[in-house]
Amino acid sequence: MRSLLILFLGVAAAAGTAVACGGGDTANLSDNAEIPGADGDGGGAVLPPSGSTNPSDDGINASGKGAGTGAVTGLPCDVQQLFENRCIGCHLGPNPVALLSYDDLTKKSAADPTKSYAERSLARLKDTASPMPPKPAVAPTPAEIAVLDAWIKAGTPKGAVCTPPPGGADGGADGGATGGTNTNTPLVCTSKQTWNNGNDGSSKMRPGGACITCHSQRGGPNYTVAGTVYPTAHEPNDCNGVNGALTVVVTDKNGVVKNIPVNSVGNFSLGGQIAPPFTVKVTNGVKERAMASALTAGDCNSCHTVTGVNGAPGRVMAP
Repeated sequence: MRSLLILFLGVAAAAGTAVACGGGDTANLSDNAEIPGADGDGGGAVLPPSGSTNPSDDGINASGKGAGTGAVTGLPCDVQQLFENRCIGCHLGPNPVALLSYDDLTKKSAADPTKSYAERSLARLKDTASPMPPKPAVAPTPAEIAVLDAWIKAGTPKGAVCTPPPGGADGGADGGATGGTNTNTPLVCTSKQTWNNGNDGSSKMRPGGACITCHSQRGGPNYTVAGTVYPTAHEPNDCNGVNGALTVVVTDKNGVVKNIPVNSVGNFSLGGQIAPPFTVKVTNGVKERAMASALTAGDCNSCHTVTGVNGAPGRVMAP
């Protein structure tokens, strides 16, 4: 994503404590643990080490493939949002099978050739005995399941372009922030303070980590938008970000506005459904830094990594 905020991977809602980035580890999943595959649709996926400072471990889409990366997927926006949040943390292909695009979802399942991968996905989302996403991930909401169910019943029609290709409208742009954007900065932990308490479930945990991705694999509340705001472009994982006094503003396709406060370590998170595509900006009440294009997913730190992937030049930066 790009010069400012966020290419997201997000959807959904879960009541409960706000746990900002990293993962819940509610089932004591060890680092590099394997997530079970979809019985014939693919094997397990290895999780990156929690708290890793390796840029390649920062986000689930470092490969730059498919939904959540700004690619044109052919999926309706709400269906794309669902798979970005629930599935593609693991299902980048080929093992487990890719669930990234219209073509991926409409071809026949290897496990059951009488069904498409979309139909198999729906069945697994509803399956309480062998669910997807697998535990310790929180089960999908009825509203999320209804999105996929309705699309399949409608005959899986192609959808509008929800996000631009990498390097598109917001690539390298300032997005309206006063004073320009300097991304040619060294790797530094500006705050000189780091998170050392592991996955403790607090709103201050693991700044810089891909929050929604990790929660979708390790367990924890489901978020629609989550990330960390930093003062400079290249700051390591677990380094505390900007100390509050900022708001992340999300405006959905219906004009509904959500104001998300940034806490004392730079983390922000929002649960509940947001109608995609939506726009995002960070403001201090005077200046703002805004994404130049609308998005379907809100896992900000999955693209705004230490060095940036999918077109992002680095971290989500304060205006």
